[in-house]
Amino acid sequence: MKKTPLITFFILTVLFSGCDRVFEYTPYSANVSERFEHTTENNLKNLKTIEQHMQCQNQFKIALISDNHIAYNELRDVINLINHDDSVCFVIHGGDITDNGMLKEFEIFHNMMDDLVHPYFTVIGNHDCLVNGRTIYKEMFGPENYSFVFKNCKFIFFNDIIWELNYEDPDYYWLIDQLQDSGEYNKVFVIAHIPPWSDQFSGASTIFYKTLMDTFNVTVSIHGHHHDCEYQEYYHDSVKYLVIGAPVNGYYCEMSVFEDSVHLEKVKI
Repeated sequence: MKKTPLITFFILTVLFSGCDRVFEYTPYSANVSERFEHTTENNLKNLKTIEQHMQCQNQFKIALISDNHIAYNELRDVINLINHDDSVCFVIHGGDITDNGMLKEFEIFHNMMDDLVHPYFTVIGNHDCLVNGRTIYKEMFGPENYSFVFKNCKFIFFNDIIWELNYEDPDYYWLIDQLQDSGEYNKVFVIAHIPPWSDQFSGASTIFYKTLMDTFNVTVSIHGHHHDCEYQEYYHDSVKYLVIGAPVNGYYCEMSVFEDSVHLEKVKI
């Protein structure tokens, strides 16, 4: 009787059982390495340092990317262009940083964005919620819903995914709580992947969301999901809506925020 294959298998099993992630056992793994964790928290620390160095300057510029999926060449081009623009303070990503919500896609994105010389902040997209993506996103970036203040402007990042999260209602109670103090800030921006006119929203949800934006005087509601750029008062009220667009279409966006206005520019890649 030949026992060598069985013995060899046993020895390999023992040798590798104590190793950290020798093999990726499944493409659906959610085992996020420590070096990828706390991304948003770390970027917030870097942003605080930037803000301290521009105390006498109120206007600022942000770059906006969305829906790169697996268009890594285009994403690389965008990163290179943003890195050559010293006037950019930070970067916002509007979601769908992956195509299938797989760990390897998150890792590729993270490694590429590590080359940015500016801090960046993400909102979760519907593709990022596929498979174990929601778990990976939380471990890699942090809370799905969060906010911060920069130069007396409030930025609110909100998970409004519906279909991929089993038709759960987004946490509107959290959003309303975040909007309660909107009058204290010069401008308020809400970043959520799905625009309210998307087919993921019911008619009632659309009315509720746009009413919130108008009631609390949100300056711009920023979205991804639709890969073509749009910037307009979609509902003809006080709120501008921006769909960032996808880099595969040959551009990204830059938003200049002034004391009394906001200016948007599409940048070719």
